[in-house]
Amino acid sequence: MDKAKIWFMDARARRFLESTAIKGRELLERSGWLDGLRPGDMVAVKTHMGEAYNVGYLRPVIVRTLVEALKERGCRPFVTDTTTMSYHPWISRTLAIDHLETAEKNGFTSASMGCPVFIADGWIGTDDVVVELNGRGNYLNKQFIARAIADADALLSVAHFKGHPAGGYGGALKNIGVGGASKRGKMNLHGGLAGDKPIVDPGKCLGLECQWRHLCEDCCPEGGIKIGEKGLEVNAEGCVYCFACANLCINMAGVGAIQRFDQMDILGRRIADSALAAMLTKEPGKAFFLNYAVDITPICDCYGWTDTPIVNGIGVLASFDPVAVDKACIDLMNAAPGLNNSAAEEFGCMCCGDKKLNQIKGKDVEQQIYGGVANGVGTDQYEIIPVEQERGIQAIATYYPNVPARYLKRVYAKNHPLKGVDCASFGRPSEGVDNPQSPRK
Repeated sequence: MDKAKIWFMDARARRFLESTAIKGRELLERSGWLDGLRPGDMVAVKTHMGEAYNVGYLRPVIVRTLVEALKERGCRPFVTDTTTMSYHPWISRTLAIDHLETAEKNGFTSASMGCPVFIADGWIGTDDVVVELNGRGNYLNKQFIARAIADADALLSVAHFKGHPAGGYGGALKNIGVGGASKRGKMNLHGGLAGDKPIVDPGKCLGLECQWRHLCEDCCPEGGIKIGEKGLEVNAEGCVYCFACANLCINMAGVGAIQRFDQMDILGRRIADSALAAMLTKEPGKAFFLNYAVDITPICDCYGWTDTPIVNGIGVLASFDPVAVDKACIDLMNAAPGLNNSAAEEFGCMCCGDKKLNQIKGKDVEQQIYGGVANGVGTDQYEIIPVEQERGIQAIATYYPNVPARYLKRVYAKNHPLKGVDCASFGRPSEGVDNPQSPRK
């Protein structure tokens, strides 16, 4: 496979037109992807709209700026995501109504986006289509993909590159592989449909002495956990492996009676298979991937907090290839120095060249990359094409069409805010100003 092209603009901003939001649109236009779209095409703009109280997700203006570019081409974009599994007890996006309420609190509305915002897999995550992988999958034979994403004419992935507790990292592959899968698609890629289960050690359970016991029972949507006089009882038969009980028992209770089966290597490859399924719903060239490698934290935007970044912002990367754009982000992150007061300092990966997330998580986080190469969804070989920011008068007119002073001239001519004010009486001139002249209106 030939090297994939990756268009790149760095994260530094020194003047007008160098906004991260504008850079994303510039890359979208310079890549030529928009030229392959037709007027009237339905475009699924797939992004992560943030968990409740998370502050690391991509800012709404970034997504809106891309929507504007699509509308100018005559396309019909919609901003979307899917329902989640209940992978921790306080997740706020398991039903479409909850997800939309969270999205609105985080700034994603039809008004702020300039297009519809809705949940692609319906009320509880069963509005989907089954996609056959025809023997190409590492672990999956077929997958449930959210219907609105599958039915769209084109797919624009707008991903925040960062770490992830289960998948190792989050980027383009996870944005469409997990985020493009319906709820039962997530059950599938978690391994629940294949029979994966959490590891249960009832002997560690504190039983009725545990302050979390009622929440432990409540966090299982299958009703499979009971804690009583006999201690912990888990009905594994109905378990779909959502992670909620394990995350509660380990991270909050600190007990470890229920733990996740350590499967990052397998989960990463299942994510890549799910991403392949999403790609198979699109004609060649109708999917495109923007990765924003900024605010790179050790975990994802799925939790109700955001850690400090482990490296400085890198920039915006764009490609037709989801594997290559993810691999480039990982490589650039590893080439950067770590930041003080971050997980990079805590885990001793401050040097340029250190494999940051590998050391933080204690394992190889590139399993999605390996899986994506193996199933043919992309390549890990790439070339980076630096893109210079357009600075002409036409560009400034695109993003800043109004010059407010033009209107203020007319307003001031009629009613200047300093009219009748003795300006000189409000203070004395700065030192070094010769012949000060206060304005007279």
